[in-house]
Formats: sequence, C-alpha cells, structure tokens
Amino acid sequence: MVRILGSILIFRDRGLRHSPIAACAYFSARVSLAGKGKNGRYGLASNVLKLRAFEKDAQAQSLYDKVSINHEADIRAAANAIHNEVSDHGLRIMLWHDLGTMEPMMDADGSPLDASVFGWAEQELSPWRDYDKAMRSPFLRACRVEHNPFWVNRHGFQPRPQSPLLNKIELHNVERLHHVKAAIIIPIHLSFGQVAAAVLTSTDTLKNDLSEEFAKCMERLAPAILKFVGGYVRTRCDQRYLPQETQLTRREIECLSWVANGKTDFEISIILGCTHSGVRYLVSRACEKLGAVNRAQTVFRACQLGYLGSPLDRVPRRGAAL
Repeated sequence: MVRILGSILIFRDRGLRHSPIAACAYFSARVSLAGKGKNGRYGLASNVLKLRAFEKDAQAQSLYDKVSINHEADIRAAANAIHNEVSDHGLRIMLWHDLGTMEPMMDADGSPLDASVFGWAEQELSPWRDYDKAMRSPFLRACRVEHNPFWVNRHGFQPRPQSPLLNKIELHNVERLHHVKAAIIIPIHLSFGQVAAAVLTSTDTLKNDLSEEFAKCMERLAPAILKFVGGYVRTRCDQRYLPQETQLTRREIECLSWVANGKTDFEISIILGCTHSGVRYLVSRACEKLGAVNRAQTVFRACQLGYLGSPLDRVPRRGAAL
C-alpha cells in the first residue's frame, strides 16, 4: 500500500494525474484504504466515481489541446475538432469571430469554415450574409449584452437570471428569422472590446427545448470554443489598428469618462473643479498617449483598453463628502 501511495505522489508531481496509470493506482489505493465494511464488501462505489472523474477531466483536456491555434495552418484541424464534438451532441455550430464585421472565419487556404467544415449549405448561410438582417438577429443582439452561455427559444432566455437588457429583446420572430425553434448561444468577449459568438442548433429543427444538451456540453464545449476563437483572432487579426497598452492617469481617465458620457469641456471643468484649459490639456495628453488623432478615437481606444467601463450606482465611501 505504501508503494502505491508513493506512486500516486510521483504521478501528481510529474503532472501525470490524468494518465490511465495514475487513475488505476489511485483507484487501487482507495479500495485498499477503504477496507471491508460491515457487510464484508469493499467500498467500491465512491472509487468508481473517482475513476470516472479522471476520464472526464482527461477528455476535456484532450479537446482543449486539439483546438489550440498557434499558426494559421492549425485552424482547420482545430475547427474539425470543434465540429466533431458538437456533432456528438446532435448539434450544429455557426461561429463568428467579430460581430462588428460579421466576416466569415477562414482556414489558411481561404475556405470559409461554416461551409467547408461545419457543414452549412449556401442557402442556409445566405440570410446571415445579409448584414442588416443579421444585425437584427435576437441571438446576436443578446451576445452584446450578456457574457454567459445560455439557450433560448420563443418563450425566453434560459437559465435565468441573465442580463436585464435581454428582457428588451423580442423573441416572437425567432423561428421565422432562423428556421429553428431553439438555440444555444455562447457569447465570447475578447480583448479590445471585440465580441464573437457561437450559435448551436439541434439537427432536429423542430426541437424547442435544449436544456438537456446545454447541461451536458457547456462545461466541456464552451471553454474549447473560447480557446479556438481566441487563437483564431490572435493569428489572423491585423495588429496595426490595435491600441498599444499605455498608462493613463486617474485625472485623464476621469476626463475621458465624462467625455464618453456626453459632457462638454466646460461641464467637465465644473464637475472636476478645474479650469476649462486644464480639461483640454488632460484630454489632449490622453489622446497623444493612446496614439489617437481626435477625441472620438481617444475615447474609443480608452474603451478598448478597459479604462472606461459601464457606469455604476456609486455608494459614497464612509467619510466622503456627498
């Protein structure tokens, strides 16, 4: 028994805890330690669950490794891994790496993944290539205001609670727009304010309840899709138009925050208790640091870098003046 436990420690130290050998050693040690119960039998039930947990973790890690993208040549193999996993659950997937452009994702040879890997026919893709129509999709509108995966049908978004902004999205025309009764949506919020999305639908277009599929595959599939899209964007995006990381001062951030909320320089000077020229100086200095050419681009790049978040209801700190 000592030798077995010693082996387990070695496996754990060497990062092999998910290997079949380590799993068997751990299982055997648990059986030995459990001993016989009052009925003369060994306590096996909890140990079987432990063994299955090893297998589940190993499978999830295997998928996570398969979808890694380090070079453009990796894109197609990673997309095939996503497609195979989705198909095993009786689902189909459609992916966008940028909801701002709605451009199709391509492999290294320029072939669209939706058609060449994910199996969508041209007539199925044509509605999504109409930019104005795609922008009205309840699926994609929801991705802009919610960051957690969810599934949806004409009766609402599940599981609840979600962002309160989802309640403002009409769902009565979902079936007419997308020719499916339900879908699983995975919003993907990337660096620099970029929003991507995955839409998963059942191969049975008449199925209107995807709660079972959602519960089965999200823990394993959502991280893999996030890694795939993140790797795709990292290898394919044009770095020239991204802001360089820089350090803004607290005062510069305050000025830009008020500019983003529609205040004039004069109004900001009153709010912050400084001169009008002081506000212009702080905004100009932030503009120079961010490599922007005007105030609008300065605010945009500050948002991309996370300096300007959504305003919150602020509670005054103890002792602070009201």
